[in-house]
Amino acid sequence: MYGKFLVEGDKLVRELLASDYKVDAVYAVDSWQLTIGSEKISITSVTDEELRKISTHENPNHVVAIVDIPKSEIRNPKSEIKNGLVIVCDNLSDPGNAGAIIRIADWFGIDKVFFSEDSVDIYNPKVVSAAKGSLFRINCFYTDLKKLFEKNKHLKVYGTFMNGENIYKSSLDNNAFILIGNEANGISDGLLPYIQHKISIPSFGKAESLNAAVATGIVVSEFKRRN
Repeated sequence: MYGKFLVEGDKLVRELLASDYKVDAVYAVDSWQLTIGSEKISITSVTDEELRKISTHENPNHVVAIVDIPKSEIRNPKSEIKNGLVIVCDNLSDPGNAGAIIRIADWFGIDKVFFSEDSVDIYNPKVVSAAKGSLFRINCFYTDLKKLFEKNKHLKVYGTFMNGENIYKSSLDNNAFILIGNEANGISDGLLPYIQHKISIPSFGKAESLNAAVATGIVVSEFKRRN
């Protein structure tokens, strides 16, 4: 509504200030000191009680920043993808998973993560927290996934399934979409025609399933190991 989001805590705010994001305001207790970049921003001093009223956390860590949501191609990007690995999330609903997946992309050097238009808001405070600063480095987009796949047919689509081919025995291409489904319902039926390879992580124990972020980390790691 206001085009703003919150970044909370010492480490995240420092990573934010090292990025290109436009900071609207910073509120911090007197004990918080910014030694580098302090000349670029105005810091409003607040009490611990005032900081608690601003923060979404019960015990905020020294500082809260109000940040402008970038007015870029975050929704329905027009540019095509040349090559490389790209993570795509279909109707991802859990903010912790979304943030962790953005962090996984950052760890493995994947610079783009696409979300279906009905996925969780990446500027949700829980997503921002779970991403641990990676949100400020990774290009995240919301788009119609069917159009994304149609526009980039040169990239293979690997979909994650419970009953897919064992990923450790599958042929994996370094130029590909890795499609992660909804936590409860998996990949939408409408996207099935776009998937060339159904892959799965074999179970060696008795757990019923893996959460979306853990599965993403394992899958991306195997792609990177091979290529």
